[in-house]
Amino acid sequence: MISIGANGFQLFVNYMVVIIVAVVLALILKLPLLPEKPIRFSKTKSALFPTPIFAIGILAIFYSLNIFWIYEGLLIAIIVGIFSALFVKYLFDYIFPNPPEIEGGSK
Repeated sequence: MISIGANGFQLFVNYMVVIIVAVVLALILKLPLLPEKPIRFSKTKSALFPTPIFAIGILAIFYSLNIFWIYEGLLIAIIVGIFSALFVKYLFDYIFPNPPEIEGGSK
């Protein structure tokens, strides 16, 4: 079994902290809680998607590289939550642009 240097409960707490920080900051930055309807085909960013998904992924990358910094990774979880909310608000559309709209039927 691979050991990453922290116990399971602390990792769980850090993942919950990064989700809460990312969602709360996204709401403060005036991102909507849910995308517009119909949710399945919506391309709008929101506080619940993709903000915490980016936060969890970036935090997992830090933990797989054994970067915990101080307070058993709690401070890095807060920093990643802040940066992921800022990334989704201001840089997401530049890095992941919407695909062009194709009108008409398929040939």
